[in-house]
Amino acid sequence: MIREDETLEDLPSVNCKIIQKKSGFRFTVDSILLVNFLKLKKNTDLLDIGTGTGIMPLLLSKKEELSKIVAVEIENEIAEMFGRTLEINGLHEKIKLQNTDIRKFKHEAFDYIISNPPYMKLNEGYISPHDYRAGARHEVNLNLKDLLVNAKKLLKNGGSLNLIYRTNRFMELLDEAKTLNLNPKRVRFIYSKINQNSDLFMIELIKGFKCSCVVEEPLYIYDKYGEYTEELKKYYE
Repeated sequence: MIREDETLEDLPSVNCKIIQKKSGFRFTVDSILLVNFLKLKKNTDLLDIGTGTGIMPLLLSKKEELSKIVAVEIENEIAEMFGRTLEINGLHEKIKLQNTDIRKFKHEAFDYIISNPPYMKLNEGYISPHDYRAGARHEVNLNLKDLLVNAKKLLKNGGSLNLIYRTNRFMELLDEAKTLNLNPKRVRFIYSKINQNSDLFMIELIKGFKCSCVVEEPLYIYDKYGEYTEELKKYYE
């Protein structure tokens, strides 16, 4: 069940286990932050685009508000690994995994879509020769515009798209979203430490409805001692 290059780790907050690669392809704090950014309503369903290790569906699997979670992953090896994670946890009924390209995925519309997509353009930085690692960091399989276009197709009118993304692409994301009538409702900027520039932000976009945008209080990952802030510690409880 667990391969030589993999490890099985506990997720105590949801009483689950997750299979990850020992090096290279592992979930990061970004996914933890996005899960805790969500504001869910009862009797709703959710799609995770580019689920990777499946960390976000796992963390959401105990949410009573969600009646169904669908996770889409294009990389065969990573999807197969997450499939084994689902089997270990007995979550095949709660979480439906689809190993496919989101551009080919057909499904009735969702109330919520989440994604922690690759942040880097193809001309930025080093691109790993290992396909699954390249797709996790760079827009190899799906660029920002494609992500937004396909998310819109799969959202109900009034549905909520929630993303975590690089702050240096904030205006690009807003411009692309505006052309698709995906309207910002909430934004929260993320800082590694106080007195540093924001590296990341989280945003909730609403399909088809104009809304006033609220900029929420800053989120700091580390305190002045280099430890997780109290807010971050709660996310891991």
